[in-house]
Amino acid sequence: MTPVALGLSVVLLTATFDEDGNGSVANPLGGLRIGKGGVPARYAPLVLRAAADCAEGLSPAVLAAQLEQESGFNPQAGPSSAGARGIAQFVPGTWATWGVDGNGDGLVDVWDPEDAIPTQGRMMCSLQKKGKAHPRYNGSPIELALAGYNAGWNRVAQYRGVPPPSFAEGQTYYYVQRIMRMSGDFAAPASSEDGTLPAGYELPETTPKKVRVAVAWALKQRGGQYRLGGDCTDALGENPAHWCDCSSLMQQAYRSAGVSIPRTTYDQVGIGTRVGIDRPKPGDLVFNPGSDGSDARPGHVGMYVGHGLVIEAPRTGVKTRLVTYESWRNSTSHLTRITEVRRVVDW
Repeated sequence: MTPVALGLSVVLLTATFDEDGNGSVANPLGGLRIGKGGVPARYAPLVLRAAADCAEGLSPAVLAAQLEQESGFNPQAGPSSAGARGIAQFVPGTWATWGVDGNGDGLVDVWDPEDAIPTQGRMMCSLQKKGKAHPRYNGSPIELALAGYNAGWNRVAQYRGVPPPSFAEGQTYYYVQRIMRMSGDFAAPASSEDGTLPAGYELPETTPKKVRVAVAWALKQRGGQYRLGGDCTDALGENPAHWCDCSSLMQQAYRSAGVSIPRTTYDQVGIGTRVGIDRPKPGDLVFNPGSDGSDARPGHVGMYVGHGLVIEAPRTGVKTRLVTYESWRNSTSHLTRITEVRRVVDW
């Protein structure tokens, strides 16, 4: 392996992210295969957020391929002969420079995926930015970033691109090539064959049928325009009266499953069973104060759909989208931080 951060090679895939700073991922499931044959579900939100936090267009499928190459998604991997350790295989010197406390527990722990994956994304983002600054180098920016992660940026500068096969017996060259191929295995098409759930997306086997229907219906509204007061009966249509606001999206999702819930967030927050904010299940309604509410009377609601993601109809000018649950759970703004989680259908 390599003396810098060991492992990390990539494929040039295009990922599109919402840039309004709310942790939104525009089609994250369409860009990442989750579950069997893809990213383990417990790491998918970390990978998605690490990619979304990069303004350089870093692909979540690329980050996933890197983790597979580095450790096979094993957070206890290593130490290697070079001292690399953890799910992203950082050597001590690189970790000392780049390591971050991703989960805010006061520790910067290379063995903790909640720290290591954000660190991986941070370092790769910086290297990709460097790659973009050298358009004459041999290799795309993401390939240059991978080579820099594997061999060090000084080697990239020395060879004015990805080091050739003659360097280190081709370690870095084939490393980049291998991950470029492999990242395609972690990319998923935008939707499954029946058009309801993204490919690679699976709900737990114990998920009640009514929850499955509600989640599937909500996901089908992705890309619909927002309209305050809209009844959400034709989210993707042309009549604004039938577009969605946050609470009508929830109401219509459950109506499709034969479950009647109130129309407004102020009423929806009182239904079902209260759930701990660290124990959401698919179908749970997730509330925050929003711009027109409070902790006691939240003004905004989304639906947790599993895999660390929430679907929401956010506000005027922003389409119905998926965002990371973590971006609500640990938001630095009280307006977007979770205050309540309610389970409509017990399971």
